[in-house]
Amino acid sequence: LLVDIKNDTEAKAASLLDASALSGQKSVLFFYAEWHEPSAAGGPFDMVVKALAGQSGTDGVNIYRVLAEEAPSLSQKYNVTTVPTFIFLNSDGAAIERIDGGEDVARVTQCYSRLASSASTTTSSSSTQPSPTQQPEEQSEEKEEEEQTLNNRLQSLITSSPIMLFLKGTPNAPKCGFSRQAIEMLTESNLTFGYFNILEDDEVRQGLKSYSDWPTYPQFYVKGELVGGLDIMKELMEEDGGLVSQLELEDYVIGTSTSSSSAVVEQTEDTTTSTTTALSLNDKLQQLIN
Repeated sequence: LLVDIKNDTEAKAASLLDASALSGQKSVLFFYAEWHEPSAAGGPFDMVVKALAGQSGTDGVNIYRVLAEEAPSLSQKYNVTTVPTFIFLNSDGAAIERIDGGEDVARVTQCYSRLASSASTTTSSSSTQPSPTQQPEEQSEEKEEEEQTLNNRLQSLITSSPIMLFLKGTPNAPKCGFSRQAIEMLTESNLTFGYFNILEDDEVRQGLKSYSDWPTYPQFYVKGELVGGLDIMKELMEEDGGLVSQLELEDYVIGTSTSSSSAVVEQTEDTTTSTTTALSLNDKLQQLIN
């Protein structure tokens, strides 16, 4: 059984927002977005969901295909922050597995197979519990190493261009209005800049929020320092000289001797770091905030 949920009204009609929602049946929630080609109609994730739906009747599994951004209440209930997201619920309504982002279509099939063959919450959870011999200290060390590796990668990305923008989409095809406005301001300022499309890498998307202590996108960096988001960029644009004067970016205006001939530096993970002394942005930002 494949059920399309296009908004919260349809989610409520299907009882997906109730406290006891989906209790008594095995279910899969597939959150997608029309702008995300892999999960949109005809994409690889959409195709595998339709294939699974063809056998879900005999497996006793209901599959719900949810338009994530148009069903915010349901997305919030299951803490959905990226697409595609798959949530696999056993007959007690408990989530036994989930997939957030990525491109591993095969993993969806594997999780579905485990759900279809599971007997209960106890059976499912027992297979995922760490063995008694696994030491908490070892787990903690592994987690710290993973966090450090991610932080090193984020720092490399942030410093890969003197002016760096982390956005949803690309400069030529922004995927949200906020990202589009940020691109327009940089273009209007005639600045050359680097960018990273966070929709292509959920690890960066989630990790940068914690790393920078800034929960939203776009995020704007100059010489390795976080300037802020769209609101800060707008405030700086309204000051005398706009972004260029307020952040002393004259060297990166297109046409100057040290700037690129193109307004956009291609998305890259090269670790080239600017050797120019970092601007002291905190004082300028503090003046704006005060």
